[in-house]
Amino acid sequence: MANLKDIKTRMVSIRNTQQITSAMKMVAAAKMKKAEMHIVKAKPYAEKLRSIVTNLSQGLESSAHPLLEEREGGKVVILLISSDRGLCGGLNTNLCKALLRYQKEQNFEFVELITLGRKGYEFFSSQGVEIAEAFQSLKDDEMAEALTGKVRELIQQYENGEFNKLILAHNTFKNVLTQEVVLKQVLPIEPPEVEKEDPEEEVQFIFEASKDEILGSILPQYVESQAFTALLDNNACEHAARMTSMDSATKNAGEMLSALQLTYNRARQAAITTELIEIIAGAESL
Repeated sequence: MANLKDIKTRMVSIRNTQQITSAMKMVAAAKMKKAEMHIVKAKPYAEKLRSIVTNLSQGLESSAHPLLEEREGGKVVILLISSDRGLCGGLNTNLCKALLRYQKEQNFEFVELITLGRKGYEFFSSQGVEIAEAFQSLKDDEMAEALTGKVRELIQQYENGEFNKLILAHNTFKNVLTQEVVLKQVLPIEPPEVEKEDPEEEVQFIFEASKDEILGSILPQYVESQAFTALLDNNACEHAARMTSMDSATKNAGEMLSALQLTYNRARQAAITTELIEIIAGAESL
C-alpha cells in the first residue's frame, strides 16, 4: 500500500506541474501575439527608412559619412540581445554558442561585449568572458529605452574612432516554431542592396537638402531602427519558444500521468488480489 501512496503522491505532483506549464503556455501565447503586433507596427517605418537609405547611398563613397567608413582591425563591439527569463528551450543557449563560434572564426583583435538580458550575461560570465556593460531585469519599455540610449552612445563613439565595428547578435522571429540566430554588422553601415522585385526601391526621391546633409540625420536613425527591430524580434522569439516548450512539457506531463495511472491500477489490482487470496486462505483454515 505504501507503493500505491507513493505513486498517487507523484501523480498529484505531476498534475500540479501540468497545470502550471499549461498556464505558462497560455500566457506566453498571449505575449507572443502582442510582440508580433509590435513587430507589424514597427515594420512600415523600418522598411521606409531602409528605402530612403538605399536611395541615398547609391553612388556614394564610404568616406561620404563616418558611419559608412570601413576600418580594418582594431576594437570590435558586440551587442548581444538575449532574454531575462528561461524556460524557453535552447533559444538563448543556441544564440550564445553561435556568437562564441563566430568570435573564434573571425579572430577579432579585441572584443568588447555588451549584453542585454540576463541569460546572455550568465552564459558569457560562466565562460570567463569579460563583459563591458550589462542590462538586465528591466521591463520591456525600460529595455528599449536602455538599448536606444546605448546605441546612440555607440554611434558617437564610432564617429570618434573609438572602435571599428559594431556587431548585433539576436534571434529573429520567423514563425511560432522557427527562430533563427542573426549576427549582423551594424557599423559601419552596409548600404542595403536594391531588390529588383521591389518597385519601391527604384523610386528616385527628391531631397530638398543635399544628400550629404540628410545622411547626417538619417543614418543614425537607421542604426537605431535596426537595433530596436532586433529587440522586438528577440522578444517575439522568447515568447514563441516558451510557448512551444511549455506545450511540450504539458504533453509530456500528460503522458507521464497516463503511464503512472496504468502502474497505479496494476499495483492496486495486485494488492486487492493479494488481500482476497489471504481472506480465502484464512476462511479455508477455519
